[in-house]
This record gives sequence, structure tokens and C-alpha cells, in this order.
Amino acid sequence: MRTAATDMAKWLAAHDRAAILTHLHPDGDALGASLALALALRATGKEAFVCCQDGAPDFLSMLPTDGLLFLPEAAPYAPETVVCVDCGALNRFGRASSLLRPGLPLACVDHHETNDIAASPSFVDPKAAAAGELVAEIVDALGVPLDRELALCLYVAVSTDTGNFSFDCTTPESLALTARCLRTGLDLSELNYALFRRRTMPRTKLLGRVLNGIEFSEGGRLSLMRVRQSDFAECGAGMADTEAIVNFGIDTAGVEIAVLAVELANGAKFSLRSRGGVNVASLLAPLGGGGHAKAAGVTLETGFDEAVEAVMSAARQALG
Repeated sequence: MRTAATDMAKWLAAHDRAAILTHLHPDGDALGASLALALALRATGKEAFVCCQDGAPDFLSMLPTDGLLFLPEAAPYAPETVVCVDCGALNRFGRASSLLRPGLPLACVDHHETNDIAASPSFVDPKAAAAGELVAEIVDALGVPLDRELALCLYVAVSTDTGNFSFDCTTPESLALTARCLRTGLDLSELNYALFRRRTMPRTKLLGRVLNGIEFSEGGRLSLMRVRQSDFAECGAGMADTEAIVNFGIDTAGVEIAVLAVELANGAKFSLRSRGGVNVASLLAPLGGGGHAKAAGVTLETGFDEAVEAVMSAARQALG
């Protein structure tokens, strides 16, 4: 067991009434890892809940959110402890940042390359495939058995952040944890269908519309997909339906950087992917974004077209 995990477990054992915060528009790792940590703390007799600006998207409906996941305005109590999970910047919590009152004990569990949260203790390891891997170490250090509910949360965390174990961030540790999870009796076939293949009709319509408008530039090395508010309205889709669309851009032969631009009411949200030649976290850093070398994002509070040009200009410059 790594020292960071045992230190975090000791710190958690010494604190109570925790709010576990994760980033807005949560993905499988954000919710899976956060819920797993909350379940583990409750198993030790602690009070804990997960707080996120946004609820669980439809494709994560299998996660045990009842009585565990709350919107900021519905938090069950004022926390005495805060743990940030799968997030490297305080501005990524949205309305949930209202729980970060001055003086509260603050810890962080994260695997992003860019992390500027001043927390102590801080368990940050960019080599981990998912925050769920780090939470699994903490669960073990707390002495909490891996039951089926915990295993479900951890499997969702690790499988989604590794692209169903297809990304090069997948490690022997990822697969070893997955084997432990499967031994609890998880239905792998149904889980993978729900996580990676099932799409609602609005999601399918949105995907078709976005792919129909994909743009290529820089000799096919750069791809851009746009999602406007009108696309959401006309397809009956929501923000959660943009999950993983950016991968269609980077999976196109010859593309080195893929950009997905989503129009917001007050700006634009970007997801970038790279084949590895360009570090997209570094590319977005001057714009206030971050993440991983091959997968990063940023939200810009400016006009949509202006925001798109800013990100595309940075991408073109990175490609040389």
C-alpha cells in the first residue's frame, strides 16, 4: 500500500461529516470514484455524501446515487470536511464550490496532470488510469471489504476512463482492480452495454447531426465538431449526450488533435483529444484549461465563435 493512500485513510478516519465534491458534467470516473469513497466512509461509520452541480447522466443510471448524490442546494448537512475527487481546479466544481467554506479541512484525490488545488493531504497520481484506482487504494487502507456495490462504482470509474480498457493509460493495476470487481458478481455484458453502446434516440440524433458537420483542417490533422444550443433543442438532447463524441474525431485516420466545442448559455465548453504528438493539457493551459496529455478540456466564458477561434488557433499553433 502506498504511503499516500494510508495517509489519506488515516486523515479520513480522523474526520467526519464529509462532502465529496466532483466536477460539473460528471463522467463515469468522477461519479464512480466519488460514490465509492462515500460508500467506504459510511462503511466505517462516518457520515458522507457526494455533491455535484449536475446529477448523474442517463448512461450512469446504474450507479447507487439514492441518498448519496446531492445537488449543492440540497446538501443534507453543512460539511465539516471536504474531499475533492477527480478534479484539478476549484473552478471546475460550479455551484458545488459553495460548500468550500474557509477553514474547512480539505483533501484531494485526483489523477490529472494539472492540479492546482491546495489540499492537505493530497493524493494525486497522474500515472493512475482513473481516480477510481486511487480510491480503491484508500478503500483497502480503510479496511473496507470490496462488496458488489463498491465494485460497481469502481468498475464504472476505471472502465470509462480507460475507454473500456482500450486507451494506453490502462495499466496492470487497472486490470487487477477490474478482476477484483468482477469477482463480486458484476454483470459485465449488461454494464458494458449501458456504458459504451446504448444510446437514447436524442443522443443518436445529436451524434448524427454533429458528425455530419465535422470539419477538418491542417491537411486533415485537426478536426472540429460543434454543438450549438439549437442542436440540443432540435434533437431533444442534453449536455450528457455529448459524452465521448470527441472520440469520433480523434479516431479518424490522420487526425492528430480533435476538438469538440459545445455552446453554453454563457460561453463554450471544449473537449480535446490527441494521438500523443501534442499535449492538449499544455495546449489549453494558457486558456485556463487542463487535464491529461491526450485528453483535456476548458470552459471559456465568451462568445461561441470567439471561443472556438481561440481554441482552434492554439491547436493550429501546437501542430506547427
